[in-house]
Amino acid sequence: MAKILKLGAVLFIITTVTGLILGGVYTMTLEPISAAKQKEKMAALAETLPKASDFQVVDSQPNNSIIKEVNKGSANGDTVGYNITVTPKGYGGLIEIVVGIDNKGKLIGIKILSHTETPGLGAKAAEPAFSDQFEQKNVDSVVITKTKPAAENEVQAISGATITSRAVADGVNTALEYWAKNLKGEGNK
Repeated sequence: MAKILKLGAVLFIITTVTGLILGGVYTMTLEPISAAKQKEKMAALAETLPKASDFQVVDSQPNNSIIKEVNKGSANGDTVGYNITVTPKGYGGLIEIVVGIDNKGKLIGIKILSHTETPGLGAKAAEPAFSDQFEQKNVDSVVITKTKPAAENEVQAISGATITSRAVADGVNTALEYWAKNLKGEGNK
């Protein structure tokens, strides 16, 4: 019985020390990780709305289940467009996408910030071969096609990752709908 108590005490001390070390490492890395994520987000805002030099959050709690945040992009005090961050559900989980839309409703581009899609399949959504198809589209919505796009609003799906492709398109379409209902005509206000 004494041997069991001794082993239990040793195990308790080891787990306590390990827990304290892990807690310390977590606390020390929390701020640098947060700063890196903020830097990545700002780069995505600039990439999807390149004419803007300043970004301001205008809605951080939209009444929509997949819209995470809306930012107004401006240059020299004039609004040039909006970045809408959406989180549609893909095959492996949520996909965080920044969608850039100018004042006229033109889809400027997208940037995938994070995802948990299958490596080699759905993960290809973040690669330029897929995401660049969303650049400079003057459309109300995007349609996924399995063949080469024949119309301005079509985007070719990733082979073997149709669910991920549709999720990205759904996120983009939600951002375009939000812009049309809530931001259209805001212009330089």
